[in-house]
Amino acid sequence: MINRLGLNTGAPYHLLFYSVAFGGSFYYSFIVSPLVFKKLTREEFSHLQNKVFPTYFVGQTLAPIILGLTSPIKTCRKGLGAVLAVSSVAGALNYFVLLPICKGIKEERNQLVEQNKDKDDKGEPTQEFTALSKKFGKYHGISSLLNLISIVSLGLYGAALAKGLSKL
Repeated sequence: MINRLGLNTGAPYHLLFYSVAFGGSFYYSFIVSPLVFKKLTREEFSHLQNKVFPTYFVGQTLAPIILGLTSPIKTCRKGLGAVLAVSSVAGALNYFVLLPICKGIKEERNQLVEQNKDKDDKGEPTQEFTALSKKFGKYHGISSLLNLISIVSLGLYGAALAKGLSKL
């Protein structure tokens, strides 16, 4: 029975792991995040993302490595190792570089709010608060681009995986 289902090879398990990695990234980035952004306050949304992103980015870093090491097709020969490396590096940059930077900027902005230095006498955002918001937007944009690169890279690997598995 196990042989008839093909469960005696690593291919089905690899495919399931790929499905979770790609599907989870796609689902969280394009379905869950926009939905909760609309439904939660800015503070609640920020708190949620602060809890989710560390695990999300670690997964985005490690999943492509695991996929490359367990691939049932020859990843290096077809250049797929490089595609997976791009995905992993994007996740690592988000986790090790951009996540701490964005977290620091948000903490600085929160301090200004707590000290009532986020708005001037006219109720307008102060220059310092505006500058921090602009800085956060820049780094958040880079992080979003890296997230997209990671997802697209995994998608390319998935297309090649499907083609390679159809030949087995």
